Amino acid sequence: MNLFRLAKSTGEGRIFRAEAALFPDYLPEELPGREREVRELVYCLQPASENRQPFHALLIGPPGTGKTSSAKFVLKHLSEYSKRPLPVYVNCWESQSRFAVLSALALALEEPMPRRGIAADEIFSRIVEIGRKEGRIPIVVLDEVDRLAGEADGTQVLYDLCRAGEAHSLKTGVIAITNDAEFHLQLDPRIRSSFVQHTLSFGAYTVPQLKEILSTRAAAAFLPCALEEDVVPLCAAIAFKQGGDARVALSLLYSAGKAAERGGAQSVSVGHVRAIEGAALASSSVKAERKLPEMDEVDQRIVSAVKEAGKKGLESGKLYAKLSKHSGERAVRARVDRLIGNGILKAEALNLGTGRSRLLRIKE
Repeated sequence: MNLFRLAKSTGEGRIFRAEAALFPDYLPEELPGREREVRELVYCLQPASENRQPFHALLIGPPGTGKTSSAKFVLKHLSEYSKRPLPVYVNCWESQSRFAVLSALALALEEPMPRRGIAADEIFSRIVEIGRKEGRIPIVVLDEVDRLAGEADGTQVLYDLCRAGEAHSLKTGVIAITNDAEFHLQLDPRIRSSFVQHTLSFGAYTVPQLKEILSTRAAAAFLPCALEEDVVPLCAAIAFKQGGDARVALSLLYSAGKAAERGGAQSVSVGHVRAIEGAALASSSVKAERKLPEMDEVDQRIVSAVKEAGKKGLESGKLYAKLSKHSGERAVRARVDRLIGNGILKAEALNLGTGRSRLLRIKE
């Protein structure tokens, strides 16, 4: 018998109806637990539908708290309501420079990019020209916006977009998303002022909110009677203990469903969830043990230098000067950002009078 027919006959298809409903990038019809944040984003972007300057917004919060989903959810409704706004989503992990972000915006405006080299200023000039000519209002979502801070001209694009209305008569909206609660402190005051009134903090989900999110997604994802009653509450409780991260809850429910499917079960049980939880904890324990040994020589030099400074911390400029003979400043800056993202270092913004810097310490 064909192996795939055999797999079909021994259980596949008895559990899921549309498993994509449990994926992180799935956009549901409603966003439980984020009603206040959605209303605020609607308020910020409403002017764009009326050919007025929208407000910029900075979304801050831990991973899995609905920041990206809220932004995409509101932009979906805005696009359905008005054709004037032009939503553009940019993941700054993939586009970490001014040039990359502006190229993504130009592409959304259907501006062909020449094969020859072209400067970022020229791309921006074309964006302004096309936007004004066609009467479009770009609404740019910069997800993981803190990644731009690692590049020399990265945050320049924030200035380009936030000040386009004043400087070039091009209305634009910026929704910047970050997990770093102190990111705005690193910004030039002229950029920071654009987000002051509309900085939205996304807190961890509560157990009732996680249960509502999972119940809504499960109704779309699973066939009738494919989920035992206590599965959703258990997944919600486990995710709450791990920081109220909805992605953890969804991943746990999805993995439990796949385990039930592989085993030919008629439904997903608490036992499937417990088995997945145990495997996940074992895996995270191994990763935690290996975090420091996996750092290369440059990372270890950075951590050692910050440790030597003790509780008073080490100013980032002094760190770059100290390590410049081993690596360039840009490379060290990128390593520092990664160590901050991994929870090994923490940073505090400094204003030295002659420029901005950061005070680095070991995160306890």
